[in-house]
Amino acid sequence: MSAADWILIGIFTLVLIDFASGRVINFLNEQSKNQPLSRQAAEIYTAADYQKSMAYGTANYKLESLSSVISTCVILAAIILGFFAKLDNFIRERISNNLLVTVIFIAVLIVVSAIGSLPASIYSTFVIETKYEFNKTTPRLFIADQFKNLLLSLGIGLPLLYAIAWIYQELQSVFWLVAWLLVASFTLFMFVFGTRIFLPIFNKLKPLPEGELRDEIEIYCNSQGFPLSKLYEMDASKRSTKLNAFFSGMGKVKIIGLYDTLIEKLNTKEIVAVLAHEVGHYKRKHIFTMFLFSQVQTLIMFSLMGWLLSNPNLSAALGSKIPSFHLSMLAFFLLFTPVSTVLGLINNSFSRYNEYQADQYSIATYPGAVDYMYSALKKLSVNSLSNLNPHPVYVAVHYSHPPILKRLAKLK
Repeated sequence: MSAADWILIGIFTLVLIDFASGRVINFLNEQSKNQPLSRQAAEIYTAADYQKSMAYGTANYKLESLSSVISTCVILAAIILGFFAKLDNFIRERISNNLLVTVIFIAVLIVVSAIGSLPASIYSTFVIETKYEFNKTTPRLFIADQFKNLLLSLGIGLPLLYAIAWIYQELQSVFWLVAWLLVASFTLFMFVFGTRIFLPIFNKLKPLPEGELRDEIEIYCNSQGFPLSKLYEMDASKRSTKLNAFFSGMGKVKIIGLYDTLIEKLNTKEIVAVLAHEVGHYKRKHIFTMFLFSQVQTLIMFSLMGWLLSNPNLSAALGSKIPSFHLSMLAFFLLFTPVSTVLGLINNSFSRYNEYQADQYSIATYPGAVDYMYSALKKLSVNSLSNLNPHPVYVAVHYSHPPILKRLAKLK
Protein backbone atom coordinates (compact mmCIF):
# COMPACT_ATOMS: atom_id res chain seq x y z
CA MET A 1 0.00 0.00 0.00
CA SER A 2 1.09 3.57 -0.66
CA ALA A 3 1.72 6.19 2.00
CA ALA A 4 -1.57 7.87 1.04
CA ASP A 5 -3.43 4.60 1.71
CA TRP A 6 -1.86 4.34 5.17
CA ILE A 7 -2.86 7.92 5.91
CA LEU A 8 -6.41 7.16 4.76
CA ILE A 9 -6.52 4.13 7.06
CA GLY A 10 -5.23 6.32 9.88
CA ILE A 11 -7.96 8.90 9.24
CA PHE A 12 -10.68 6.24 9.19
CA THR A 13 -9.31 4.64 12.35
CA LEU A 14 -9.11 7.90 14.28
CA VAL A 15 -12.59 9.02 13.18
CA LEU A 16 -14.02 5.68 14.32
CA ILE A 17 -12.05 5.70 17.59
CA ASP A 18 -13.22 9.23 18.31
CA PHE A 19 -16.81 8.24 17.56
CA ALA A 20 -16.69 5.02 19.61
CA SER A 21 -14.95 6.61 22.60
CA GLY A 22 -17.42 9.49 22.55
CA ARG A 23 -20.35 7.10 22.55
CA VAL A 24 -18.90 5.04 25.41
CA ILE A 25 -18.15 8.13 27.51
CA ASN A 26 -21.62 9.57 26.91
CA PHE A 27 -23.23 6.22 27.72
CA LEU A 28 -21.30 5.99 30.99
CA ASN A 29 -22.43 9.51 31.84
CA GLU A 30 -26.04 8.66 31.04
CA GLN A 31 -25.88 5.63 33.34
CA SER A 32 -24.12 7.59 36.08
CA LYS A 33 -26.78 10.30 35.93
CA ASN A 34 -29.64 7.96 36.74
CA GLN A 35 -29.08 7.43 40.45
CA PRO A 36 -31.51 7.62 43.38
CA LEU A 37 -31.89 11.02 45.01
CA SER A 38 -29.06 11.25 47.53
CA ARG A 39 -29.00 13.33 50.70
CA GLN A 40 -26.66 15.86 49.05
CA ALA A 41 -28.81 16.05 45.92
CA ALA A 42 -31.94 16.53 48.05
CA GLU A 43 -30.43 19.80 49.30
CA ILE A 44 -30.67 21.09 45.73
CA TYR A 45 -33.56 19.32 44.03
CA THR A 46 -37.01 18.27 45.06
CA ALA A 47 -37.86 14.72 43.98
CA ALA A 48 -39.91 16.10 41.07
CA ASP A 49 -37.16 18.46 39.89
CA TYR A 50 -34.58 15.68 40.17
CA GLN A 51 -36.65 13.44 37.90
CA LYS A 52 -37.08 16.36 35.52
CA SER A 53 -33.31 16.95 35.41
CA MET A 54 -32.66 13.29 34.57
CA ALA A 55 -35.30 13.34 31.83
CA TYR A 56 -33.78 16.55 30.41
CA GLY A 57 -30.34 14.94 30.40
CA THR A 58 -31.66 11.84 28.66
CA ALA A 59 -33.38 13.90 25.96
CA ASN A 60 -30.12 15.72 25.20
CA TYR A 61 -28.18 12.46 25.32
CA LYS A 62 -30.43 10.87 22.70
CA LEU A 63 -30.23 13.89 20.41
CA GLU A 64 -26.44 14.10 20.73
CA SER A 65 -26.08 10.37 20.05
CA LEU A 66 -28.18 10.56 16.90
CA SER A 67 -26.33 13.69 15.72
CA SER A 68 -22.98 12.00 16.33
CA VAL A 69 -23.97 8.91 14.34
CA ILE A 70 -25.19 10.99 11.43
CA SER A 71 -22.18 13.35 11.35
CA THR A 72 -19.69 10.47 11.57
CA CYS A 73 -21.43 8.61 8.75
CA VAL A 74 -21.47 11.77 6.63
CA ILE A 75 -17.72 12.36 7.15
CA LEU A 76 -16.83 8.75 6.34
CA ALA A 77 -19.12 8.70 3.32
CA ALA A 78 -17.62 11.97 2.06
CA ILE A 79 -14.13 10.47 2.28
CA ILE A 80 -15.12 7.16 0.68
CA LEU A 81 -17.00 8.83 -2.17
CA GLY A 82 -14.21 11.34 -2.73
CA PHE A 83 -16.48 14.32 -2.06
CA PHE A 84 -13.65 16.59 -0.91
CA ALA A 85 -11.49 15.82 -3.94
CA LYS A 86 -14.47 16.26 -6.29
CA LEU A 87 -15.34 19.59 -4.71
CA ASP A 88 -11.72 20.68 -5.07
CA ASN A 89 -11.70 19.68 -8.76
CA PHE A 90 -15.04 21.40 -9.38
CA ILE A 91 -13.71 24.69 -8.00
CA ARG A 92 -10.34 24.38 -9.80
CA GLU A 93 -12.09 23.95 -13.15
CA ARG A 94 -13.58 27.41 -12.71
CA ILE A 95 -10.92 29.29 -10.73
CA SER A 96 -7.17 29.25 -11.30
CA ASN A 97 -6.04 31.21 -8.23
CA ASN A 98 -4.99 28.71 -5.54
CA LEU A 99 -5.77 31.06 -2.69
CA LEU A 100 -9.30 31.68 -3.94
CA VAL A 101 -9.77 27.93 -4.43
CA THR A 102 -8.90 27.41 -0.75
CA VAL A 103 -11.25 30.16 0.42
CA ILE A 104 -14.20 28.96 -1.69
CA PHE A 105 -13.59 25.33 -0.71
CA ILE A 106 -13.73 26.16 3.00
CA ALA A 107 -16.68 28.52 2.47
CA VAL A 108 -18.66 25.66 0.92
CA LEU A 109 -17.83 23.39 3.86
CA ILE A 110 -18.89 26.09 6.35
CA VAL A 111 -22.23 26.59 4.59
CA VAL A 112 -22.85 22.83 4.23
CA SER A 113 -21.98 22.30 7.91
CA ALA A 114 -24.32 25.11 8.99
CA ILE A 115 -27.19 23.66 6.95
CA GLY A 116 -26.46 20.15 8.20
CA SER A 117 -26.55 21.22 11.84
CA LEU A 118 -29.89 23.02 11.50
CA PRO A 119 -32.23 20.05 12.16
CA ALA A 120 -30.55 19.18 15.47
CA SER A 121 -30.45 22.85 16.49
CA ILE A 122 -34.13 23.31 15.64
CA TYR A 123 -35.12 20.18 17.57
CA SER A 124 -32.99 21.14 20.56
CA THR A 125 -34.37 24.68 20.69
CA PHE A 126 -38.04 24.21 19.85
CA VAL A 127 -38.66 20.71 21.21
CA ILE A 128 -36.30 19.89 24.09
CA GLU A 129 -35.67 23.41 25.43
CA THR A 130 -39.34 24.31 25.01
CA LYS A 131 -40.54 21.14 26.74
CA TYR A 132 -38.38 21.86 29.77
CA GLU A 133 -39.40 25.52 29.86
CA PHE A 134 -36.07 27.07 28.88
CA ASN A 135 -36.70 28.33 25.38
CA LYS A 136 -37.85 31.90 24.75
CA THR A 137 -36.49 32.11 21.19
CA THR A 138 -39.01 32.88 18.47
CA PRO A 139 -38.65 31.29 15.02
CA ARG A 140 -37.81 34.71 13.60
CA LEU A 141 -35.06 35.29 16.17
CA PHE A 142 -33.72 31.77 15.63
CA ILE A 143 -33.43 32.31 11.88
CA ALA A 144 -31.78 35.70 12.43
CA ASP A 145 -29.26 34.15 14.84
CA GLN A 146 -28.38 31.37 12.40
CA PHE A 147 -27.94 33.85 9.57
CA LYS A 148 -25.77 36.17 11.67
CA ASN A 149 -23.62 33.28 12.89
CA LEU A 150 -23.06 32.12 9.32
CA LEU A 151 -22.18 35.61 8.10
CA LEU A 152 -19.73 36.09 10.98
CA SER A 153 -18.12 32.69 10.33
CA LEU A 154 -17.63 33.60 6.69
CA GLY A 155 -16.79 37.26 7.23
CA ILE A 156 -14.18 36.64 9.93
CA GLY A 157 -12.96 33.14 9.13
CA LEU A 158 -12.39 33.43 5.40
CA PRO A 159 -10.12 36.51 5.42
CA LEU A 160 -8.09 34.92 8.22
CA LEU A 161 -7.90 31.67 6.23
CA TYR A 162 -6.82 33.59 3.12
CA ALA A 163 -3.99 35.20 5.10
CA ILE A 164 -2.86 31.83 6.51
CA ALA A 165 -2.96 30.20 3.06
CA TRP A 166 -0.94 33.13 1.63
CA ILE A 167 1.65 32.74 4.39
CA TYR A 168 1.89 29.03 3.59
CA GLN A 169 2.28 29.74 -0.12
CA GLU A 170 4.95 32.42 0.33
CA LEU A 171 6.82 31.36 3.49
CA GLN A 172 6.65 27.58 3.70
CA SER A 173 9.79 27.10 5.78
CA VAL A 174 8.58 29.42 8.57
CA PHE A 175 4.86 29.11 7.81
CA TRP A 176 4.02 27.58 11.19
CA LEU A 177 5.61 30.41 13.18
CA VAL A 178 4.27 33.35 11.15
CA ALA A 179 0.79 31.83 10.92
CA TRP A 180 0.78 31.21 14.67
CA LEU A 181 1.79 34.83 15.34
CA LEU A 182 -1.05 36.00 13.11
CA VAL A 183 -3.62 33.78 14.81
CA ALA A 184 -2.31 34.66 18.29
CA SER A 185 -2.58 38.38 17.49
CA PHE A 186 -6.09 37.96 16.13
CA THR A 187 -7.09 35.89 19.18
CA LEU A 188 -5.73 38.54 21.53
CA PHE A 189 -7.69 41.23 19.67
CA MET A 190 -10.88 39.17 19.92
CA PHE A 191 -10.20 38.40 23.57
CA VAL A 192 -9.91 42.09 24.43
CA PHE A 193 -12.44 43.65 22.06
CA GLY A 194 -14.58 40.78 20.71
CA THR A 195 -17.39 41.06 23.27
CA ARG A 196 -17.71 44.79 22.77
CA ILE A 197 -17.74 44.47 18.97
CA PHE A 198 -19.77 41.33 18.31
CA LEU A 199 -22.05 40.68 21.30
CA PRO A 200 -24.28 43.69 20.47
CA ILE A 201 -25.04 42.01 17.12
CA PHE A 202 -27.03 39.40 19.06
CA ASN A 203 -27.97 41.03 22.36
CA LYS A 204 -28.72 44.44 23.80
CA LEU A 205 -26.32 45.57 26.50
CA LYS A 206 -27.39 48.41 28.74
CA PRO A 207 -25.53 49.87 31.71
CA LEU A 208 -26.69 48.32 34.97
CA PRO A 209 -29.17 50.82 36.44
CA GLU A 210 -28.36 52.84 39.53
CA GLY A 211 -29.55 51.14 42.69
CA GLU A 212 -28.65 48.68 45.43
CA LEU A 213 -27.10 46.08 43.12
CA ARG A 214 -24.85 48.52 41.26
CA ASP A 215 -23.82 50.18 44.52
CA GLU A 216 -22.87 46.82 46.09
CA ILE A 217 -20.89 45.79 43.02
CA GLU A 218 -19.00 49.09 42.88
CA ILE A 219 -18.22 48.97 46.61
CA TYR A 220 -16.85 45.44 46.28
CA CYS A 221 -14.81 46.19 43.15
CA ASN A 222 -13.32 49.29 44.74
CA SER A 223 -12.39 47.28 47.83
CA GLN A 224 -10.42 44.87 45.62
CA GLY A 225 -8.74 47.51 43.52
CA PHE A 226 -10.59 46.14 40.52
CA PRO A 227 -11.07 48.88 37.89
CA LEU A 228 -14.62 48.34 36.69
CA SER A 229 -14.84 50.03 33.31
CA LYS A 230 -18.12 48.57 32.00
CA LEU A 231 -20.97 46.92 33.91
CA TYR A 232 -23.84 45.76 31.74
CA GLU A 233 -27.17 43.98 31.94
CA MET A 234 -27.84 41.72 28.94
CA ASP A 235 -31.26 40.78 27.58
CA ALA A 236 -30.65 37.01 27.69
CA SER A 237 -34.31 36.38 28.55
CA LYS A 238 -35.36 36.84 24.92
CA ARG A 239 -33.70 33.49 24.16
CA SER A 240 -33.65 31.43 27.34
CA THR A 241 -34.56 31.36 31.02
CA LYS A 242 -31.09 30.08 32.00
CA LEU A 243 -28.89 32.20 34.26
CA ASN A 244 -25.34 33.35 33.71
CA ALA A 245 -22.80 36.15 34.03
CA PHE A 246 -19.64 36.78 32.07
CA PHE A 247 -16.36 38.63 32.31
CA SER A 248 -14.33 39.55 29.25
CA GLY A 249 -11.41 41.69 28.25
CA MET A 250 -7.92 42.28 29.53
CA GLY A 251 -5.95 45.18 30.93
CA LYS A 252 -8.02 48.35 31.09
CA VAL A 253 -10.67 47.02 28.70
CA LYS A 254 -12.82 44.88 30.98
CA ILE A 255 -16.53 44.16 30.75
CA ILE A 256 -18.78 42.46 33.26
CA GLY A 257 -22.15 41.32 31.94
CA LEU A 258 -25.07 40.05 34.00
CA TYR A 259 -27.91 38.19 32.35
CA ASP A 260 -31.25 39.81 33.14
CA THR A 261 -32.42 36.34 34.16
CA LEU A 262 -29.63 36.20 36.76
CA ILE A 263 -30.68 39.58 38.18
CA GLU A 264 -34.26 38.34 38.35
CA LYS A 265 -33.58 35.03 40.13
CA LEU A 266 -30.66 35.87 42.47
CA ASN A 267 -30.60 38.43 45.26
CA THR A 268 -28.03 41.21 45.50
CA LYS A 269 -25.67 39.39 47.88
CA GLU A 270 -25.70 36.25 45.73
CA ILE A 271 -24.95 38.23 42.57
CA VAL A 272 -22.04 40.08 44.19
CA ALA A 273 -20.65 36.76 45.48
CA VAL A 274 -20.82 35.35 41.94
CA LEU A 275 -19.18 38.51 40.61
CA ALA A 276 -16.47 38.17 43.29
CA HIS A 277 -15.77 34.75 41.82
CA GLU A 278 -15.25 36.37 38.40
CA VAL A 279 -12.97 39.00 39.92
CA GLY A 280 -11.05 36.10 41.49
CA HIS A 281 -10.26 34.78 38.02
CA TYR A 282 -8.79 38.16 37.15
CA LYS A 283 -6.85 38.59 40.40
CA ARG A 284 -5.45 35.06 40.33
CA LYS A 285 -4.23 35.61 36.73
CA HIS A 286 -6.42 32.78 35.44
CA ILE A 287 -7.49 34.79 32.42
CA PHE A 288 -3.89 35.44 31.43
CA THR A 289 -2.66 31.88 32.11
CA MET A 290 -5.56 30.23 30.26
CA PHE A 291 -5.04 32.58 27.32
CA LEU A 292 -1.33 31.76 27.36
CA PHE A 293 -2.04 28.02 27.49
CA SER A 294 -4.46 28.30 24.56
CA GLN A 295 -1.68 29.96 22.56
CA VAL A 296 0.70 27.13 23.47
CA GLN A 297 -1.93 24.70 22.17
CA THR A 298 -2.21 26.68 18.95
CA LEU A 299 1.59 26.76 18.61
CA ILE A 300 1.75 22.98 18.96
CA MET A 301 -0.93 22.63 16.28
CA PHE A 302 0.82 24.98 13.86
CA SER A 303 4.25 23.41 14.44
CA LEU A 304 2.83 19.98 13.58
CA MET A 305 0.97 21.49 10.65
CA GLY A 306 4.15 23.09 9.34
CA TRP A 307 5.90 19.74 9.53
CA LEU A 308 3.15 17.74 7.79
CA LEU A 309 1.31 19.99 5.34
CA SER A 310 3.98 19.83 2.66
CA ASN A 311 3.45 16.06 2.40
CA PRO A 312 1.43 15.50 -0.82
CA ASN A 313 0.10 12.21 0.57
CA LEU A 314 -2.28 14.13 2.83
CA SER A 315 -4.22 15.45 -0.17
CA ALA A 316 -3.86 12.11 -1.96
CA ALA A 317 -5.43 10.34 1.03
CA LEU A 318 -8.62 12.33 0.37
CA GLY A 319 -8.60 11.34 -3.31
CA SER A 320 -6.92 14.31 -4.94
CA LYS A 321 -4.09 14.01 -7.45
CA ILE A 322 -3.23 17.69 -6.97
CA PRO A 323 -1.65 18.62 -3.61
CA SER A 324 -3.53 21.51 -2.04
CA PHE A 325 -3.32 23.50 1.18
CA HIS A 326 -6.97 23.06 2.12
CA LEU A 327 -7.16 19.30 1.51
CA SER A 328 -3.90 18.73 3.38
CA MET A 329 -5.20 20.91 6.22
CA LEU A 330 -8.47 18.94 6.35
CA ALA A 331 -6.59 15.64 6.49
CA PHE A 332 -4.29 17.09 9.15
CA PHE A 333 -7.15 18.09 11.45
CA LEU A 334 -8.67 14.62 11.15
CA LEU A 335 -5.30 13.15 12.17
CA PHE A 336 -4.80 15.77 14.90
CA THR A 337 -7.70 14.36 16.98
CA PRO A 338 -5.58 12.46 19.59
CA VAL A 339 -3.37 15.50 20.26
CA SER A 340 -6.44 17.73 20.46
CA THR A 341 -8.05 15.35 22.96
CA VAL A 342 -4.98 15.33 25.23
CA LEU A 343 -4.72 19.12 25.12
CA GLY A 344 -8.42 19.37 25.91
CA LEU A 345 -8.02 17.13 28.97
CA ILE A 346 -5.19 19.32 30.27
CA ASN A 347 -7.14 22.51 29.54
CA ASN A 348 -10.25 21.28 31.34
CA SER A 349 -8.20 20.13 34.33
CA PHE A 350 -6.61 23.57 34.70
CA SER A 351 -9.99 25.24 34.25
CA ARG A 352 -11.67 23.17 36.98
CA TYR A 353 -8.79 23.92 39.36
CA ASN A 354 -9.13 27.62 38.60
CA GLU A 355 -12.85 27.51 39.41
CA TYR A 356 -12.08 26.21 42.90
CA GLN A 357 -9.51 28.98 43.36
CA ALA A 358 -11.96 31.66 42.21
CA ASP A 359 -14.56 30.32 44.67
CA GLN A 360 -12.01 30.61 47.47
CA TYR A 361 -11.19 34.16 46.41
CA SER A 362 -14.87 35.06 46.64
CA ILE A 363 -15.05 33.56 50.14
CA ALA A 364 -11.91 35.39 51.28
CA THR A 365 -12.88 38.82 49.99
CA TYR A 366 -16.65 39.09 50.34
CA PRO A 367 -18.22 38.69 53.81
CA GLY A 368 -20.75 35.86 53.89
CA ALA A 369 -19.76 34.65 50.41
CA VAL A 370 -19.78 30.99 51.52
CA ASP A 371 -23.51 31.08 52.10
CA TYR A 372 -24.25 33.40 49.19
CA MET A 373 -22.22 31.34 46.71
CA TYR A 374 -23.77 28.15 48.06
CA SER A 375 -27.32 29.39 47.56
CA ALA A 376 -26.48 30.97 44.18
CA LEU A 377 -24.92 27.77 42.83
CA LYS A 378 -27.93 25.76 43.98
CA LYS A 379 -30.27 28.15 42.18
CA LEU A 380 -28.12 28.01 39.05
CA SER A 381 -28.19 24.20 39.14
CA VAL A 382 -31.95 23.96 39.56
CA ASN A 383 -32.56 26.60 36.91
CA SER A 384 -30.43 24.72 34.34
CA LEU A 385 -31.46 21.19 35.46
CA SER A 386 -27.80 20.27 35.99
CA ASN A 387 -26.65 16.66 36.10
CA LEU A 388 -25.68 16.09 39.73
CA ASN A 389 -23.96 12.74 39.10
CA PRO A 390 -21.76 13.03 36.00
CA HIS A 391 -19.32 10.20 35.29
CA PRO A 392 -15.69 11.08 36.19
CA VAL A 393 -14.46 10.32 32.67
CA TYR A 394 -17.13 12.55 31.16
CA VAL A 395 -16.13 15.30 33.59
CA ALA A 396 -12.47 14.96 32.57
CA VAL A 397 -13.31 15.21 28.86
CA HIS A 398 -16.11 17.79 28.84
CA TYR A 399 -16.30 19.79 32.06
CA SER A 400 -14.49 23.12 32.34
CA HIS A 401 -16.21 23.62 35.72
CA PRO A 402 -16.28 21.14 38.62
CA PRO A 403 -19.43 19.05 39.13
CA ILE A 404 -21.81 21.01 41.28
CA LEU A 405 -21.86 18.66 44.29
CA LYS A 406 -18.07 18.68 44.51
CA ARG A 407 -18.01 22.43 44.17
CA LEU A 408 -20.57 22.88 46.93
CA ALA A 409 -18.64 20.50 49.18
CA LYS A 410 -15.47 22.56 48.63
CA LEU A 411 -17.33 25.74 49.55
CA LYS A 412 -18.32 24.31 52.91
